[in-house]
Amino acid sequence: MIDFSSKKAILIEDMAEARILQKKMLTDFGFKSIDVAMKAESAIELLRNNSYDLILSDYNLGNGKDGQQLLEEVRHSSLIPNTSTYLMVTAETSIEMVMGAVEYQPDGYITKPFSQALLQRRLLKLLENKEKLKKVNQALDKNEYAQAIDESKAVMKKYPFLTGKCNRVIGDCYIQLENYPLAKKIYSQEFKKQKMPWSLFGLAKTHLLMKEYSVAETKLKQLMLDNKFFITAYDWLAKCLIEQNRQTEAQSVLIDAIERSPKSILRQIELGKLSLDLQDFLLAEMSFRRAVFLAKHSCFNSPEIYLNHLKSIVGLSTKEELLARQKDSFKSTLKKVDVFSEENVAVNTSVHDLKVQFYLNQNDTVSAKDSFILWNEDYNNGKATQPNSEYKERLSL
Repeated sequence: MIDFSSKKAILIEDMAEARILQKKMLTDFGFKSIDVAMKAESAIELLRNNSYDLILSDYNLGNGKDGQQLLEEVRHSSLIPNTSTYLMVTAETSIEMVMGAVEYQPDGYITKPFSQALLQRRLLKLLENKEKLKKVNQALDKNEYAQAIDESKAVMKKYPFLTGKCNRVIGDCYIQLENYPLAKKIYSQEFKKQKMPWSLFGLAKTHLLMKEYSVAETKLKQLMLDNKFFITAYDWLAKCLIEQNRQTEAQSVLIDAIERSPKSILRQIELGKLSLDLQDFLLAEMSFRRAVFLAKHSCFNSPEIYLNHLKSIVGLSTKEELLARQKDSFKSTLKKVDVFSEENVAVNTSVHDLKVQFYLNQNDTVSAKDSFILWNEDYNNGKATQPNSEYKERLSL
């Protein structure tokens, strides 16, 4: 039996009644150390500064990030180790949505409403399995993939019921080690045995990484047909199509993915970049505007998002008259990128360049000249690279 009193937990829940009830349940189980967060942002701060054995997080966290976005961010930022247990609490209607995330899976799900006895049984099983896989996860946390494979094989011999979970780890480790033939063998064997979606996905990824694009495409489409909420499959199908220079088809795939899961900042960025390449500036502007909104308090926040949003508006202005909303959006993003441009010469230069282009496209010569003069001043002060001489001629300066 697991001794809960030795474990540290964090409870992430925005609803007061549910928060109080779940904390009481954990206390009754024997947990003595329980931190509480009402929002994803406050949870991230706690996870950044503490180590937890159990993360119990609701999927719906009110405004801002949901539980799946939180999980993606803390996994991406390595704020929680593989040795921690992450249990997602979902509503009945959201299960299909959260099942779509494959690369950032929680250790388990529990559906509201649930009894104290059910939660206890679920936690016991998860923590016991986590204990059995401790050496595997410790190796994964150190990026020691060969060691993780060896430890997984040892676990399978001792606990045969964990064979599927261990083979999934082994397949993923072979991909990390770029041993694609062995990865393909593992995934293929697992898919023949159990027809699990993750094994078909792993197989498709392996074919793609081996540049077997037509096979990868077929398997990804099969996966999407069987499970329309397996969103990660859409991302990899888009990658597969791009590798075959089928960018327009890839764009359509990403649009479908975003309709099903609109809160993924990385997917919005990918669609925006692809749309810029296709000179579909209207869709690029919409994608990057959404990414700018999602970037707030995100580990994926970067100046590139804001610059690309500005670029998409500038590109749009070369083709048509901008709407008032689009002009306001340009000015709003300019203010947001200031925090990056103050100490970054390359970013500051790009901002100046885009401002001049924007005003020239609007036939606002006065503002374009003012922007060019400010650019030149920053160049003289070492805060930007030299202004484009073409602008100087066009502005008669």
